Amino acid sequence: KLYTTSNGLSTASQLDAFEKELIDRFGPIPDETKDLLLAVQVKWICNYMGMEKVVMKKGKFLGYFIANQQSDYYQSARFRKVLAFVQAHSKQCSLKEKQTRSGLRLLLVIEGVHKVNSAYKLLSNFTAS
Repeated sequence: KLYTTSNGLSTASQLDAFEKELIDRFGPIPDETKDLLLAVQVKWICNYMGMEKVVMKKGKFLGYFIANQQSDYYQSARFRKVLAFVQAHSKQCSLKEKQTRSGLRLLLVIEGVHKVNSAYKLLSNFTAS
């Protein structure tokens, strides 16, 4: 239930209130819960970047962009900002196309992401730029 609640949070103040509620209810927050709260923030950044889905596995971060390749998003200033971000972090980030059941998808691939914290540190640069 707590995981479902965290997934529905949409603002920093809601996240802060949720964290305070957890502390009140269960005491000090373990690292796994801190990762969950950080994952919510990663999800927000990814949504802002135009990603519909995010997967972290085997030391890689995979962010799936909007499936509709005709979307105005791909002509937007926000997508140009994504391209600049990838270029600025080219040692760790790349864009790839992947064939899926629904067609060709553009992905952001970030190497060396073993923990939510490392994804957050890199992706938070996107919102700062």
